[in-house]
Order: sequence, then C-alpha cells, then structure tokens
Amino acid sequence: MHVYSPGNQIIQTQNNNYYGPVYQGKSETANNSFTDEQISKALLACIGEDRVINNMRRWAGAYWCLRWKCNYPVDIKEFCTKIKGLKLDVAKDYVCDYENIRHFCKLSFMEYDPFGKGEVKVSAMDREVYSWCREVANKLAEELGKTYLPKE
Repeated sequence: MHVYSPGNQIIQTQNNNYYGPVYQGKSETANNSFTDEQISKALLACIGEDRVINNMRRWAGAYWCLRWKCNYPVDIKEFCTKIKGLKLDVAKDYVCDYENIRHFCKLSFMEYDPFGKGEVKVSAMDREVYSWCREVANKLAEELGKTYLPKE
C-alpha cells in the first residue's frame, strides 16, 4: 500500500500541537458555571437610577455581556424571555423589553466578543451606542466576578 495514494490524508507539520483558537459555537471567554442566582445578583447590582442600566435600552449591553460570557441566547426574544425567567425585582422603568433593545442588539459590533483578545470593530455611526454598551458589559462582568468571591 502506498501512503500517498488517494484517500489517505497525510498532514505534515513541524509539530503535532495546534496552538490556534478552536471555535465550536461558543466564545473563548464563555463560562457556563454561573447560576441563575449569581446572574440575578450581578444584574440587580447594575440596575437602577444611579447605575449602568438606568433605562431600558441599556439592556443591550447586558445582552452583549451575557451572550458572550454566559452563553445566553443570541436570539433577542429568547434572551428577553430568559431574563424574565430570572424574576428580577426591578421597577417597571428598568425591565428588559425586546422592543427597546432589538435595534441595538443587531448592530455589527455585537458579533464580536467584548472580552476576547480580538479587536471589536465599530462603525463610526455606532460609536455612541458602543460606548455605553461597553460600559454596561464591563460593569456586569465585574459584578459577575464578585459573585465568585468568598463571603466574609
């Protein structure tokens, strides 16, 4: 048998280790170990008049964070349904609503992992939305990190 005959694949590399990213439908920074309770606690720390989620449209930043960090649904309606399932005790002005975030969640920069190593590409028209979405995503990620800390 000839090893280079058709049907045999010979892949010659300098070494057998692959050091590049492997994407299998998940983010490189995704963490599935957050419970609903931890996510609820982090969200409640971010929602309110003097906090980063101070109106309904800012839920787009939470969508961006939770989509990439916690593998929340990419579909915006499913995301809103999952958030409603958390039964957050918030004022009516701060409830996650599909109609208020759907336009923002479809912007091109939402397709980039906000916590990944790659650069997030933002169009000139989307820079303002990007800035407050980034602020919400970073604050929510910080609050999620605090849920791991041991209680004193």
